[in-house]
Amino acid sequence: MSHTVDIETIVAGVDDSSCSHPALEWAAKEAALRQATLRIVYAATLPIGAWPVAPAPSGFMEWQAERSKDILDDACKRVQDVTHGSVRVDTVFAVATPAAVLVEESTTAGLVVVGSRGRGSLARHLLGSVSTALVHRAHCAVAVIHDDEPTPDQRAPVLLGYDGSPASDDAATLAFDEAARRNVELVVLQAWWSPGAFDMAGFGWERMRPDVDREMAARLAPWQEHYPRVNVRRIVVADQPAHHLVELSATAQLVVVGSHGHGALAGTLLGSVSGTVVQSVRTPVVIYRPR
Repeated sequence: MSHTVDIETIVAGVDDSSCSHPALEWAAKEAALRQATLRIVYAATLPIGAWPVAPAPSGFMEWQAERSKDILDDACKRVQDVTHGSVRVDTVFAVATPAAVLVEESTTAGLVVVGSRGRGSLARHLLGSVSTALVHRAHCAVAVIHDDEPTPDQRAPVLLGYDGSPASDDAATLAFDEAARRNVELVVLQAWWSPGAFDMAGFGWERMRPDVDREMAARLAPWQEHYPRVNVRRIVVADQPAHHLVELSATAQLVVVGSHGHGALAGTLLGSVSGTVVQSVRTPVVIYRPR
């Protein structure tokens, strides 16, 4: 298992609404932090019924091309303002559903960044269709950025949800790397739970906590050795990992979780913890998805 992260290309999806601006700016800063290429993607769908049974209306594609140029030019200018020209930018325009285009782009990217909701979202606290598709189907890590929260304190820690599963091991690599690049503390939360444990006679969580913490420290030791400058604060709780992650996220600048942990039914499904976190946390969330 590798304890390093190599993200050469970051993809950011944009649309013609201001909701995509925070995600684009976060992606630009992340690209600057990693000296990565930022690929800005704008996708437009054909009018309902125009494809495949009939060609697009006359002049539609020309109008859409001009519109896409304006949107992508504005996005490039916004990146220039945020990064002072330090980031290499590519742009992509496609006539397809945004989710399909971004999923395809994720096959060659290291990270895809999307807003929590787009123009079609009806509720502020529910993920939009594009972000939902990405967190379930992307081929790389996905960052979901909310547009209704203030910019996180850049001195705040990175928060990792960890359960010892392969998915959380991969998420740990990313979280250590993010904390190292930001020069901030890494808070690692593990919720310990075993079927029937709380029904055992004489069981006491406070008696078990030191052993669980020592086991967690041993598991994290390879990353700590690889990232010696990262200060790690371990937190172990008895259960309810999603609840504790949401609570701790209020004082973090970034939350990192695996796409599924020990309780997931299949690798294509988002685990219950990561699903709750990405829906509930207002802080930027990165969901590590294995290729």
